[in-house]
Amino acid sequence: MADPSDLRRGATPPGALRNPKIEAAIERAVQLGDPAELLALLDRSSGLPARRGGGRAPGPDLGPNAPLPRVNLDLARAVGAAIADRGAPAERLLRALCASGEEYALIVAAQAFAALATREAQAERSGGAAGSAAGAGGAGGRQRGRGARGARGGLDPLAELEQLAEDPRRLVRDGVVAALRAVIAARGDAAVGELSSWTDGYLQAYVALEALAERTLLTGLSAGAEVVARLEEAFASSDRSPRADERLQGLRLLRQGMPAQIATFAARFPEVVRWLEEKTRAERPESRDVVAQAIAALRKGSFSDAETGRLTAALSASAPPPRDAARIVQGTRKRSKGRR
Repeated sequence: MADPSDLRRGATPPGALRNPKIEAAIERAVQLGDPAELLALLDRSSGLPARRGGGRAPGPDLGPNAPLPRVNLDLARAVGAAIADRGAPAERLLRALCASGEEYALIVAAQAFAALATREAQAERSGGAAGSAAGAGGAGGRQRGRGARGARGGLDPLAELEQLAEDPRRLVRDGVVAALRAVIAARGDAAVGELSSWTDGYLQAYVALEALAERTLLTGLSAGAEVVARLEEAFASSDRSPRADERLQGLRLLRQGMPAQIATFAARFPEVVRWLEEKTRAERPESRDVVAQAIAALRKGSFSDAETGRLTAALSASAPPPRDAARIVQGTRKRSKGRR
């Protein structure tokens, strides 16, 4: 997913949609509940490879470091905002976009849900009825349940985004991360509490932490205890996972992402360092690896050698003794050295 500030030539600038053809296609799509014409019109500007045989092949997820197409996120945001402007009549279109399974359709839908959540936050601040419904969960988090109904169009934007976060494709996840950051920026600390329902699933937990782990966004938050709570929930989900889940993409991604996320959180909230020190007593090897990598990430950041050294010493002190330690013979010469 391209950085939002990296505008390509021909990309739609942030803000209102300025293409009358796309506006007309959105209006027809809202009336019909069919996104086919709209997606065909967006196809050339989406930044994704051309369709094949009338449909876009999803392709494999090549991992976190693989090169990806430069998705036109600005266009997706503008289209999503225009769809959200239609209010309740656009619900059928949003559900059709989600049901299509196409990557760009899901990215557009994510931005539309973010726009709906932003409008709810604005209404809440102004004391509107929509804000009262949206704010019912409060900073303590909303109850899990995807049947929850939002204030606009019968949709709960955050619950809909949570469903999209389950998509195994990296482009879609990145689109949800961008959308969720917009929601957090609009709702502030309350959104951090509402993410409590995300951290009981591996992929959703990764997306929630990744959305939070943005330095500029964190400067606008003051709920360090809530951030630690989401981190604790995600770590516990990984630490207590059954062995049968070891091959799951979501669990691997969650463990890979946490060290850098922890370092980003710790730079803003000192209580994260205290939380990490408690985790040095973790027993599961995979969890201890996450802690060790997080300490290494802190060392690369602005943390002092004394602080990271203290954490490293605590991790070493809690290390379990090696198996059959009495059978280990120190200084044994490797007799096979040099042999072929």
